Amino acid sequence: MASIHVLKPSPPAGDATPDIPAKPRSSLFGHVARSLVRSRLVQFVAIGGLIFALAPRPASRRDIAIDAGTLAALEQAQAQRLGKPALDADEAREVRTRAVEDEILYREALRLGLDRDDNVVRQRLIQKVLFFAEDLAGASRAPSEDELRAFFQSTHTPWTRPAEVHLIHVYAGPAGRDRLEALRDEVVAAEARSPGAPPALGEAFPLPRDLTTTRDDLGASYGAEFADDVFALDPGVWSEPIRSRHGWHLVKVLGRTDEAPARYEDVKGRLPLAYLVARKKQAAASFLRQAATRYRITIDGQPLSAWTPPRSEELD
Repeated sequence: MASIHVLKPSPPAGDATPDIPAKPRSSLFGHVARSLVRSRLVQFVAIGGLIFALAPRPASRRDIAIDAGTLAALEQAQAQRLGKPALDADEAREVRTRAVEDEILYREALRLGLDRDDNVVRQRLIQKVLFFAEDLAGASRAPSEDELRAFFQSTHTPWTRPAEVHLIHVYAGPAGRDRLEALRDEVVAAEARSPGAPPALGEAFPLPRDLTTTRDDLGASYGAEFADDVFALDPGVWSEPIRSRHGWHLVKVLGRTDEAPARYEDVKGRLPLAYLVARKKQAAASFLRQAATRYRITIDGQPLSAWTPPRSEELD
């Protein structure tokens, strides 16, 4: 193999400067590399580049990706609406098409700025963040017996046992007033022979003739005016004919209990809903208190010195 010789030019005559040996290429590279390593700017750029290279790329706004799990949930929901165990091929294709259409329309709405300055969107977002706060606090969790009892004790004052009447009655139809007036003495005599038992007189009636009830429940079944008339009666005396939404009645109040503080057993069935409402209000209030610390609030340019969430209702 032929050798290649590189001839260096000779220095000019009279130049006594000696030749300076060139640094080896590897040594020069190492010096530059060490300088670069010591540079904080270069270190920062290198680390930033590494993070950028390893980090997942954000999805492009032009990308629409719908996963199989989402499609399966949409198809199942549609099948339930249609009352069938599963969709056929055409129905499943329609669900997928609708999912893509909805996502395109949603993206276009955002692109066009239709979500801005829209009270409907604003209220929906407010509602959604309140749902988020409730879910975060576990407000929808079913309460235990101990929690319900504690809630009852902490809110005992509003819980009352409503006034009730125990009554018996004799019924005649919508045109039966005169008939009841003629039957009154017979009704009084029959009940005197069997005290407290509704006499088997008048017309057949589908509802009980002997009942213990509150004013609200009586009004719901017979009408508010009838309930008011019954609660105004003196106990132990047969009334004159009283009109309800069903017709005419002779009524005798056998006993009455006044409104009183409720016992836990009296309101146990109403407590879970009241407890759920109170917990949701508490969750919203707690979330608002924490969120408010991130904002400077002014009213007509003046800083708001004190603010309490109006949705607050604490549970002891």
